[in-house]
Amino acid sequence: MQPVTDATGVSEADPFDYGSDGDPDGAVVAQAFAELDHLTLLAERAIAARQRAEEAFEKAKAAEKELLERRIPELLEKMRLSKCTTSSGIDVSVKREIRASLPGHDRADARAGAIRWLIEKGHGGVVKNRVQIDLDRGADDRADALVADLRARGFEPQAFKDVHAGTLSALVRELMGEGTVVPRENFSIFDQRVAKLVRK
Repeated sequence: MQPVTDATGVSEADPFDYGSDGDPDGAVVAQAFAELDHLTLLAERAIAARQRAEEAFEKAKAAEKELLERRIPELLEKMRLSKCTTSSGIDVSVKREIRASLPGHDRADARAGAIRWLIEKGHGGVVKNRVQIDLDRGADDRADALVADLRARGFEPQAFKDVHAGTLSALVRELMGEGTVVPRENFSIFDQRVAKLVRK
């Protein structure tokens, strides 16, 4: 079904469709600019509302962190409790949370020390090896060649060792749970008591 048009040839379904044959009607242009003004004002208000919501979210997140990671665990520790139920009916417990990652590439010595420690302690299986080489466009077929073969052809590959943060965290939790001393100078370790709340 063809859209209905008025006497000027402008579709009633889209009154701002100026078309390509002739100048648009002055009234249509004025209506379009009025609508544009309205929409840009709405967009401006939406942007401001989003920014306010993001600021409120960040403040709430900071307050949650302060309460769950510092104030509640410290108070329970003073009370010599690891869990209890409050008079408001909230089960509160404090769990030890451990996360670990390799130091950043800007701390190359510490990063290499962490990799070396993992391999020497028999945990080399968590270490991922990555080989990178810059290739010209259209040379994708050469990317699967062995490092030695690449060097023999005149390329200089760069080799990286890495450990997935989730895998490393699980391993460090297990090792520390067994009493193994993990060298903190070689790893970025987050070890903190965090409160967990459950409404009964």
